[in-house]
Amino acid sequence: MKKLGLVLFIAVLTMGSVFAQPGGDPAERLQREIDGLKTELGLSADQVTKVTPILTAASTKQREEMTKMRDSGSFDRDKMMELRTKMQAETDGLLKAVLTPEQVTKLATYRKTQAEEMAKRMQGN
Repeated sequence: MKKLGLVLFIAVLTMGSVFAQPGGDPAERLQREIDGLKTELGLSADQVTKVTPILTAASTKQREEMTKMRDSGSFDRDKMMELRTKMQAETDGLLKAVLTPEQVTKLATYRKTQAEEMAKRMQGN
């Protein structure tokens, strides 16, 4: 019985930490982004191999910039969002070189949907 209680306790703690960190591991977020683009844009295998390093570099750069901002003590939410938007535009510019015109249109729709979902999460809805 004690073992069962311990297992349940560990499971509850694990689930709590999962819900406490909605973004999750950076590698998992990156893979979700790649999978999302692959599905929503209908990327070919060749396009996935070209898109992956672009998204990996962008993810690393964004993480470094956010860490730098936090570590400097001048963490400003508006600046962070401005920086993220700028970096997303740069990344999308690189992605467009790999995409077909139809996929570029789908990318714009996908980004709009992502922004709407983020706004809902930020409002707590």
